[in-house]
Amino acid sequence: TIRHHRPIRSTPVTAGRPVIFQAGESTRHHRDPRDIANEWRRIAEAALSLFKERDYDDVSLNEIARQVGLAKSNVLRYFGSREAILLVLLAHEYDAWVDDVTARMPLATDPDPVDRAAGVLTATAAARPLLCELLTAAPTVLEHNVTPYEVISFKLAVQASMQRLLASLATQLGTWDSRPQGIFLGGLHPLITGYWALAHPSPALT
Repeated sequence: TIRHHRPIRSTPVTAGRPVIFQAGESTRHHRDPRDIANEWRRIAEAALSLFKERDYDDVSLNEIARQVGLAKSNVLRYFGSREAILLVLLAHEYDAWVDDVTARMPLATDPDPVDRAAGVLTATAAARPLLCELLTAAPTVLEHNVTPYEVISFKLAVQASMQRLLASLATQLGTWDSRPQGIFLGGLHPLITGYWALAHPSPALT
């Protein structure tokens, strides 16, 4: 069973350009865009099911191809690399996490609004291990071996999710101006990834 699973959205668009990556550029001119988007989504869904079951670094591109019933070369027509798939999944998990926060925030009962917000952020992030793992790996692993379009699409998607997160927090903490927003967002990811790494040490340390 895949926890917190929902359909992956169709192909990301950056500045009006579909992100069907380098090796697949020619396919856009010969196939129905809906077919391309559906196949892109099918690959991403298959990858998500694998990464939900195992550590992200234990799943190869070959396994993703087998899972979806395609040759590896065909997968690479839609995603330029394994890291590109992981960036898409991280953006998806981040968006789904913000949905969790938004749903849980009105149900929080702590009398202090800061504690309410902190409790919801902590509990919902901890319930999404794939989010925490991929967020930890994003700057050092996932944002390498990808095209500029893939990285831009990822960052725009996460930026949109961050704005929704701020809107959810505003229901408890009020609206912030740009400076406290920047401080909060600048510290959010290091806190998540730092505590995740401390809570999941390498086998040599356990």
